[in-house]
Amino acid sequence: MTVKLYRLTTCYKCDEVEAFLNDEGITFEPLNIDELKGEGQERMLTEVYRLTGQRSFPVTEIDGNSVIGFDEKKLRHLLNLPDREGVSRTARKAIREVVSTKQLEGLLQWVKNTAEAFGCKVNPDETALNKIFDGLLKNERRYGYRTCPCRFSTGDYLKDSDIICPCAYMSWDLEVYGRCYCALYVTDKYIAKEPSLPEYLIDSREAGRMPLEIKGVTEEAIKSPSHKAYIRFVSFLVGSLTRDKIKEEFVNIARSLGLKDEDIRWREMAAVAVGKYKDSGRIIAKMDQGMDVYTYQIWFPERTDFEFRRGGIADAEILVYDREMTGLEIEGTLGGREGYGSIVKDGVRIYADFNFYKGGRDRFVITGETIRITEDVLEGLVKEITILENCYYLLRNERSKYILTSDKMNEIEAGLVGKLSAISMNLPKATPDDLKEWLYSLSTKFGEIAGVSEEVRHYSSDTISRIELMKNILGGWGERAVEDRPSLSKYYLSATAALGDDYKRLSGRIDGIRREMIDIITNLRTKVDLNIQEQSLELQKSVDETTKTQVKLQRTVEGLSVIIISYYIVSLAKFVFEGIKSAGIINVSTTLLTALFVPVAIIISFLLTKEVKEWWAKRKK
Repeated sequence: MTVKLYRLTTCYKCDEVEAFLNDEGITFEPLNIDELKGEGQERMLTEVYRLTGQRSFPVTEIDGNSVIGFDEKKLRHLLNLPDREGVSRTARKAIREVVSTKQLEGLLQWVKNTAEAFGCKVNPDETALNKIFDGLLKNERRYGYRTCPCRFSTGDYLKDSDIICPCAYMSWDLEVYGRCYCALYVTDKYIAKEPSLPEYLIDSREAGRMPLEIKGVTEEAIKSPSHKAYIRFVSFLVGSLTRDKIKEEFVNIARSLGLKDEDIRWREMAAVAVGKYKDSGRIIAKMDQGMDVYTYQIWFPERTDFEFRRGGIADAEILVYDREMTGLEIEGTLGGREGYGSIVKDGVRIYADFNFYKGGRDRFVITGETIRITEDVLEGLVKEITILENCYYLLRNERSKYILTSDKMNEIEAGLVGKLSAISMNLPKATPDDLKEWLYSLSTKFGEIAGVSEEVRHYSSDTISRIELMKNILGGWGERAVEDRPSLSKYYLSATAALGDDYKRLSGRIDGIRREMIDIITNLRTKVDLNIQEQSLELQKSVDETTKTQVKLQRTVEGLSVIIISYYIVSLAKFVFEGIKSAGIINVSTTLLTALFVPVAIIISFLLTKEVKEWWAKRKK
């Protein structure tokens, strides 16, 4: 007997199944899906989906038969075990992480507030409640948001948004089963163990619809859901509406589809709303923003004539069929046109007719076997098609920007060629005024070219990154030809790949002109600097001559000062000598005495002048 247990490390029901198998001595292979990576995880998810048609856990495979959840009666039947339902389990898988009391108290209060808002109760079973809390907190640490611990989470917010607690299916499950899928939220009927409630429930997320009248679970209830779907999306430039208007428009779209405001789950500029569409199944409305655009996307269970408002940057519809289609059927679905086509993702076929630029919308047809078009594969393809459409039409708009920028550069270049040539020829005999005029003119033009260069750098960067993103998506598809149709990559890349090369050539032209201008501007500045240097030397020479003259004048003034002071001193001395002689004190000629006193007066005047000069110099310091 071969037994496999597909489980999640966050799922307490998975622990209960594993404990049951251990207690009964069953040899089995436990497979923790959320701990696998890459192709290994994808392979296991595909296997689970093949067995059950869903991505909810636990799933026990027993010799090709599958049991979803902890259905002990069915497990005992398939394992040929005696009927002993309800015995206590002694073995538990110790996978729970330690969390703080504060974290648990905060989470419990949040859960109670949510239950009050939705008019239900929190599961009174503390043991089960703590295990659910462990799973929620582990998912929050792992992904940044609290997804249902019993469902597989991708880590992509948009893909997981409908299972973020409280999940989008809680209200329906409470009405039908008396509890949500993980039994965190329950009703009074569930607490009272109302016998009318089903013991086991199917996952409303995977059923493709939300049943309202389910009396029990039968084998027929667990079937792979059909992947036939109709998807509409439109993208608008971010600047066309404010953030609040974008959100308001999405709310109006959701209301027009019959969705309620409380069905919408917001995360900044992304949102998802899930609800029931008429009587035919589930409808999903999504909004996302990125790459300079915001996108509205609606998943219908059937084809509809729903229309978005006009004016989008991209507008498309995707028809999905879970079977192979003939060439005539494809052409009929594409509106009678052969269109483009590629085989991608290991056998999934994508056909397309591009009619958006003709006033219509682009149309895609995705066909393949159900086992190939799993829900994860489909969501991935739709996301990639949306990115391809947005990139392609943004690049088509970028072509217009390139033409305008190229024309602007042509105009600048035409006015520069003759001017640069004239400056080069006349530079040796240019006057200072000529140099100033040329330098001003070229500096102004250089500023204009720098502005164009920055535009080209920005546009070129965006263009190249978008082209690379498109190439990565198309390369990841591993495209193969289908029925002699041109491939999707031929359409998307033929009109856009050359734009990156065009921008590179334009950047080369701009760099060449800038280098030539820098060389001439450098020569002009050198010439101006030399002229300034010559003027400085002349000025310095003039200053030196002036300084010498000032020194000579200063010395002359100082000499005259000594003579004048000496004259006054001699005059005073003469009066003194005459007075002394009149008094009879001396009997010598006053003229002789005055003549003899002249040298003394000169020495006194010189010393006095020197002393005054030194005093003045010290005072100035």
